[in-house]
Amino acid sequence: MKHKPVLALVGVFLLPVALAWLTLQQGWFTPGVKGQGEWVEGRIEGARQWRLVLPLAPECGHCADAGPLLHNVDLALGRDEERVAVVQVPAGPGLEAGFVYIADPPGQLVMRYALSGDEQQDRLTGKALLGDLRRLLKFSRAG
Repeated sequence: MKHKPVLALVGVFLLPVALAWLTLQQGWFTPGVKGQGEWVEGRIEGARQWRLVLPLAPECGHCADAGPLLHNVDLALGRDEERVAVVQVPAGPGLEAGFVYIADPPGQLVMRYALSGDEQQDRLTGKALLGDLRRLLKFSRAG
């Protein structure tokens, strides 16, 4: 009889922790991921603003066709347009052709998006890129 309040308190504090641990261990919870691109690591030279980086390579024919897509994404940013620059660079070890990269002002690569060469698929890629870029600019004071 004396131990019932103590057991009730232990249950109130330990039961939620045990249930949370069980939920995570069993894979019953899928965390909400808002980013639609692929997270990457790497660096390019820094600048004063955010950049959409398009690596170009001779063997990637559809990469050059992504220029108008990136221009449209830049225009769709509206008042944040001057915070973002579209840059075309040669493909290298850190920048793979066939992708569009987002780089922050210090030069850290943040995300990348695959280009397919199909106009409809690239529009969806541009929409995902625009959504993630707007979210990054919203929470960033840089650039």
